[in-house]
Amino acid sequence: MKQRKILVTSALPYANGGIHLGHLMEAIQTDIWVRLQQLKGHDCVYVCADDAHGTAIMLSAEALDITAEELIDAVNKEHQQDYADFLIGFDNFHSTHTEENRILSESIYKALDTNGHITRRNIKQLYDPTKELFLADRYITGTCPKCLAEGQYGDNCEACGSTYSPTELINPRSSISGATPIEKESCSNNGHEAALSKIQSRTNSVNGLMKIYGNGTLAAMHLISGLKFLMNPTSISTYG
Repeated sequence: MKQRKILVTSALPYANGGIHLGHLMEAIQTDIWVRLQQLKGHDCVYVCADDAHGTAIMLSAEALDITAEELIDAVNKEHQQDYADFLIGFDNFHSTHTEENRILSESIYKALDTNGHITRRNIKQLYDPTKELFLADRYITGTCPKCLAEGQYGDNCEACGSTYSPTELINPRSSISGATPIEKESCSNNGHEAALSKIQSRTNSVNGLMKIYGNGTLAAMHLISGLKFLMNPTSISTYG
């Protein structure tokens, strides 16, 4: 039997609280499968990390009167200890809040932008004037414009199943501060979109990726090295 190179990951736990039963079930099932592949002689690597970005983390840290970095560091240590207690054998458990992830993410964005694969447009979003931040749909509540049910989120009604835009809510409120949100034009970064229709057909080959990201760029080199690791034969397993 020819040895396979297999890269395995599972859903990243959010760095806003402890590991719950769902996380453990997934990690245990994945760990069992990885151990089986290793026993069969395959080069099977299991990696995972904490998802360490988002408004919820910022708000939790603020409530605890600590920085977001202090919160995600504490949660990461707790997560790693919990997984270790259940003998989960990660080859590497890390965090999305790292310098290498920042550098790689920026390189991918800059390469896409340089090669004309980022479009820009001005957009308007609901803004919390008290907390001074733009609000995601989950942080806006109000009365459903369809069935008039109260306490519904900014994108859909759990009472009647209707979908709508946050600006259609009746008497919208920020669930963070209770303030009435205002409609405000977002900064240019929030109006950037990857032109997926231009690049979708090219992402299945090395040459296609080079055309997207540019020959010799950091983004291209990382992506190509990843492809080479997974070639002959290729196997990526994702649980979750």
